[in-house]
Amino acid sequence: MIGKYDIEIYNNRVHYFLTVKRNITILQGNSATGKTELIRLVSEHEANGISSGITVKCDVRCTVLTSVDWELRLGSLQKTIIFIDETAGFIKSKRFAECVRGSDNYFVIVTRDDLVQLPYSVEEIYGLRTEKSKYQIFKKVYNEMYKLYNSRPDKRIEPDLVITEDTNSGYQCFEMIYGNICASAGGKSRIYELIRSSDKEQILVIADGAAFGAEMGKVSRYMQQSGKECVLYAPESFEYLLLESDIIEVPDNVIHETYRFADSCLFMSWEEFYTNYLSEITEGTVYQYSKTRLAEVYKTKGSLNRIISVLPEQIQP
Repeated sequence: MIGKYDIEIYNNRVHYFLTVKRNITILQGNSATGKTELIRLVSEHEANGISSGITVKCDVRCTVLTSVDWELRLGSLQKTIIFIDETAGFIKSKRFAECVRGSDNYFVIVTRDDLVQLPYSVEEIYGLRTEKSKYQIFKKVYNEMYKLYNSRPDKRIEPDLVITEDTNSGYQCFEMIYGNICASAGGKSRIYELIRSSDKEQILVIADGAAFGAEMGKVSRYMQQSGKECVLYAPESFEYLLLESDIIEVPDNVIHETYRFADSCLFMSWEEFYTNYLSEITEGTVYQYSKTRLAEVYKTKGSLNRIISVLPEQIQP
């Protein structure tokens, strides 16, 4: 499944506006913000149609997946936006993650937990913002999505430690940019512990945002509470930065309208899409991309300057 979809769901009391553009969208936030009511409306509309008094507007089917025969029912769905409430315990299972991979559906999951089995994006974690009608005669409540996390630095930092997610091409590049203050966490799940164990006061973390969603909550909370001057930069992936840097000529819509190309049947995350795309368009050239070893052409002064130019100015060396 590909594409960007606007969803409008309402009855005479509440009105929801949502937009989804990846295979996994997470809805979080405090109680009483309308998340459970959203699931109920979708379920009732599907069960009773127009007689439910509920309207669902979307270019594709919307449905709710519950714990009852979830795997069998999921296998029968295609090109559908599937809503799942956090009461469905299977969302934390390895089997569910296996079923999401290759699925021709999008998933909107309501949960306050970190779903470590799923590679979801920092950019697709939302809360619901509620706004009551300004006209007293009407009691309808309007709900819309808002991003919970900022994946770009909001302040200038002069780091004495730069933590990268992996030991591969991304680390090799950032080590050339930042020098010997650069260290690899050896995987996204180890970033939190590396920040906590460090005695450095100014820390820059660079992670692949397209699959860092499950780690974002605890990392963000620690960064706010630790007293350390810690900043997170979470671009989609290192491959995304290379594509954006114009070292290789790439159509703008591949980067800025990725939802048109990253088929959920083929790619579990946009990070996988960017890696595959970059590898394919550079195959057989001096720009041949390898995730494990960065080609020399990317290490030249000109290439490094192009990469630096697309980094937020707050973290440019």
